[in-house]
Amino acid sequence: MVGKLRIKFKIEAIDNACLVARAAHLMTHGEFAEGYSLIRDMQGSDFLTALRMLAEQEAMVKKLSDFKEKHKAEKSESVAALLTRAAEEGDEEAISLLAAGALEGEFEN
Repeated sequence: MVGKLRIKFKIEAIDNACLVARAAHLMTHGEFAEGYSLIRDMQGSDFLTALRMLAEQEAMVKKLSDFKEKHKAEKSESVAALLTRAAEEGDEEAISLLAAGALEGEFEN
């Protein structure tokens, strides 16, 4: 029972994060009313959780981008391949990024 509740919470949190991201995009691109309507009825705690998730995702994307730039990766080389190769060579930053879940979800490419 607890597992199902945890999964339901995660799904709702991801859905809320998607809504907040979409709302922010609309609101900053001339569609304020439409964007606001997406999040108008969202509870404050759900909104904050969604913002936190988006901030964590943005931070991870920045770390991966910096890693790829620092290692002068070829444009055709995926972040996953670069991290894997660097970790196998003992690169501590690559190992740390992998341990932090860098290849989960949207971060695979």
